[in-house]
Amino acid sequence: MASGIALTPDVIRLLWTSETMKEITWLDLDDNQLGDEGVRELADCELLASIQYLNLNKNGVTDEGLIHLARSKYLTKLKRLHLKDNAIQGPGILALFDSETLENLSTFQCHDGWTCKKREGWRYRPQG
Repeated sequence: MASGIALTPDVIRLLWTSETMKEITWLDLDDNQLGDEGVRELADCELLASIQYLNLNKNGVTDEGLIHLARSKYLTKLKRLHLKDNAIQGPGILALFDSETLENLSTFQCHDGWTCKKREGWRYRPQG
């Protein structure tokens, strides 16, 4: 949808106010500049309640941003989350595992080849 166009929190804020976002189930924001601020606003956006797939690869997201996602009361339908090439250390991943609101989140990718199936644990499949 909006991959690789250098979206910043100031620009993406326009999307979060569009009623059209209510219909979106697949949100690809790969290779942008959202950072933790943009992810926090995404997590707090009621219009994104239908999102099932979210790609946040290469967005300058840290554990702080993941903790905001884990606490989101609107992203309850989220099933799949891509987080490759972000500065994630670990506490944010634990927050996703322990999230009481992201019960449907079953799969997330953190680094190339590493995928976590929430109910099955980590697995590694080399890319390429």
